[in-house]
Amino acid sequence: MALTIGISLALCASSTVLAQVGQWQVNGFVGQGYIAADGSEFIVGESGDAFDVTEAALHLSWVPDEHFRVAGAARYRQWGNLDESGLSADYLFAEYKFILDQGYVGARGGLFKSEAGFYTSTRDVSFTRPGILLPQSVYSDYLRDALLHITGGELFGGHPVFDGSLEWHLTLGDAQTSDDLTRNVVGSEEFGHFDADGYWGADLEYQDDSLRLGLTYFDAESRYQSHLGGPFGDGSLRSKHWIVSAQYRVNFLEFTGEYLHWDRYVGGVFVPPELGIYEVRGYGYYLDVRGYLPSDVEVFVRYDHQVLDESDPDGDKLVERGVPGYFGYAHDWTLGMRWLPAKDWMVAAEYHKVSGAAWVTPILKPNPAAQDKDWSLFAIEISYKFQW
Repeated sequence: MALTIGISLALCASSTVLAQVGQWQVNGFVGQGYIAADGSEFIVGESGDAFDVTEAALHLSWVPDEHFRVAGAARYRQWGNLDESGLSADYLFAEYKFILDQGYVGARGGLFKSEAGFYTSTRDVSFTRPGILLPQSVYSDYLRDALLHITGGELFGGHPVFDGSLEWHLTLGDAQTSDDLTRNVVGSEEFGHFDADGYWGADLEYQDDSLRLGLTYFDAESRYQSHLGGPFGDGSLRSKHWIVSAQYRVNFLEFTGEYLHWDRYVGGVFVPPELGIYEVRGYGYYLDVRGYLPSDVEVFVRYDHQVLDESDPDGDKLVERGVPGYFGYAHDWTLGMRWLPAKDWMVAAEYHKVSGAAWVTPILKPNPAAQDKDWSLFAIEISYKFQW
């Protein structure tokens, strides 16, 4: 679901981005961060900290008339050992919008962002996400590539309802795969690679001055092709996701919660052929309380909860396979702040106290020697945005 934030980087893929007819619009941002972890190699690797936390994007759009828009963006991203993609295309699409008496409907085709949840489409821009790290229970960094970019087509619309607006998206195409995704799931791209094999989704969001509600469903499939001598076999993966989102703002306080439930189906890969399809259900949710203080200071506290197998919330089945049970869940308390010393600059910092390691890569080859049950993470980032 697109989050409309001012002129700036309401980014990118949202149909609500405004530009003057017949003109080009250029905007972007750059951010540099530092992350340190104690008791984990998540993001930071063996060194325990990482300065290679860099992100930047340049967005260009052209609106030749009130109905038609072409938009594209290049991005650079280095997120420790989770994302080494470097420079790549972020999106490139064309859309046509019909203006109705009450609202609009439109169609879009090309490479564009998924609208799942409140923050997927804007998750790569520091100014438009709620922290340096998104709540991992709903916005997993290790699966980021598979859930963010879609190549295909989309129908969308927006309509006034009560005192607010209702926006919807229907999406069909393929989700993106990458070496980062392969490495985060199986441990190394030398073992094999993933290929997209279909994606469809639907998203609905209502928003007024104080309330924001959302519902998302998407179904993503991929195939895994193993390399000779690797620890995994050929196979297929399918994930069905529901996300329920709510946000309420009163005075200087904002309350946000999202709940994700998934069904995953794995054939092959790590499942012996004689066992057929392996099915697992999991869930995650977070609750975030945020205060907007004078001098453009923002503080928040968040609880984030994830269980990879709802029938085994304590990870007992993992213990039977020789893996510590804490790899089956993650409970994270986060305390953070953001400060805008000028309209184009932002300084953000946050501290995470985590029990469990459900986020920690590689997912199918966990390394207990490098991961404690209880661990912590500190992150800081400075960002600058611009518009021409």
